[in-house]
Amino acid sequence: MKKISIFFGFCLFFIGVESGFCQTAEMLKFGIWNIRWQSGNDKQEGNAWEKRIEPISNVIHFYDFDILGIQEGSEGKLKDLAPFLTDYTLIEMEKTKHNPIAIKKGAFQILDQGRFYLSKTPEKKSKSWDSKHNRYCVWVKLQKKDFIFYVFNTHFDYHGKAARLESAKLMNTFIPSITQGKPYILAGDFNSVEGSNVYEVLMNIPRVQDARHAAQFSYVPKNSYNYFDPTKFSKWDLDHIFTDSIFSIYRYGVLNETYYDGETYRYPSDHSPILMIFKYPNSNTP
Repeated sequence: MKKISIFFGFCLFFIGVESGFCQTAEMLKFGIWNIRWQSGNDKQEGNAWEKRIEPISNVIHFYDFDILGIQEGSEGKLKDLAPFLTDYTLIEMEKTKHNPIAIKKGAFQILDQGRFYLSKTPEKKSKSWDSKHNRYCVWVKLQKKDFIFYVFNTHFDYHGKAARLESAKLMNTFIPSITQGKPYILAGDFNSVEGSNVYEVLMNIPRVQDARHAAQFSYVPKNSYNYFDPTKFSKWDLDHIFTDSIFSIYRYGVLNETYYDGETYRYPSDHSPILMIFKYPNSNTP
């Protein structure tokens, strides 16, 4: 098998964090990554899924996420990644495997989980407005020591402008209803940039903060959508992490990692993963 090399442009930053305050028990590493659906054109352009499995796995292992929200993780792709992700439990809902939440085994108690569709009938598989696909949000309720919080992972439709806006409004309804005042993290591929009407609606969720701006230090060499082309600068910040303001965000970074396939440097996906390192309170349980 051809050896594939991962070049970690984010290494020095990450090692510096690990050697300092982020080794405390109250620090957690959260990530999101759209790992790219399988397009027939990808193989012709040198970005075949079979080439990308190992680089994706290497990045996940190196950054050692405690929680990772995945988008476009089809059943076949998750099966291919499974041998490399044995340290994680995947929160999936029935056949809707595309947006799983990977939870580090033994790190949390999983108290509850669920899913709602981004439609007028969120309780069942459906689509509304101008959405092309049946989009949904997966959530999980976690406990770390005496602290309980929720994680929501979603992927907004890229065709439907109205669908994206209505999906953001649904987040304003469902997150307070599900969490009942408990802290939360909302993350995913929103197919919307900062400053858009979708972004502004999401920023109306109670106690919300954008981790990129709340962090003590943010490192964004390029934005998260990368065109599969390391030579291009991306202005498209389509992927976001929003959190309850109770969390202290120490580091936020877009991981513009590349790999060498024997001919050229490539991205493992057309989206770069995002890492957030945050501190949680000691307790919020009675």
